[in-house]
Amino acid sequence: MPYIPKEHEKYDVLPWIRKNGGEVFDYPSELLFQIEKIIGHDLTPYGYESYEEYYKEVDACAEPFKDDPAVTKLFASYKAEVMRMNRKEEWSICKYKGDRIGEIMGLESGHTYYWPTTADNPVYCGVIDEEEFTYYWFPTETEDWEILLDPTGMAYRTLYEKKGYVSRKNLDYVMKQARELLDNRPDSYDDSGMIR
Repeated sequence: MPYIPKEHEKYDVLPWIRKNGGEVFDYPSELLFQIEKIIGHDLTPYGYESYEEYYKEVDACAEPFKDDPAVTKLFASYKAEVMRMNRKEEWSICKYKGDRIGEIMGLESGHTYYWPTTADNPVYCGVIDEEEFTYYWFPTETEDWEILLDPTGMAYRTLYEKKGYVSRKNLDYVMKQARELLDNRPDSYDDSGMIR
C-alpha cells in the first residue's frame, strides 16, 4: 500500500497501486547511475512495496562498501536525496481534463494525478501516470488541468505563469530529440541487462 498523506486521502490519487500494491518514487538518476556502476546491477526504485523496503535495499547494497568513505558518502547522498524528493506532502495534486494521452498507460480525462516536486525547488518535473511507479513529462496546457492541491504553488506557476510550462508542441520536439539521442547512443548494457 503506498504512503498517502492524511490530507491527500480525499483525492483519488494512485488508484492503480492502491489496488495492486507498490509505491511511487522520484529519484536522482545521475546519483543512481554512479551507484549502479559501482555495484554492477540495477537499483532503480521500481517494484517496491514501500519506501522503507527500498531504503533497506539501498543499505544492503552499501554494506560491502562500508570501509570506503567516498562510496559510503555517495550512498548516503543518494538515500537522502530520494527521501527528500519523495515527501508527498509537498507534491501537487491535479485533475486532468484533456484528451487521453498514451497508448497503454498515460493520462485519462477526469483522473487525479500527483505532480512531484520539492519545497526547496518547486518546479514542474512531470506527472505520475497510470503506471504509478515513476513520473513522466506531460504537457501542461492550462485548459487540460485543474489544481486540487498545490502546497508549494508549483502547479499554479507552471499552468498560469508559464514557469516550467511544457506545450504539446515543445514536448513532441523534445521527445523526438531524446529518441534520436537514444537511437545513436552506444548500448551501456550487456546481454544480461547488467550495466557495463
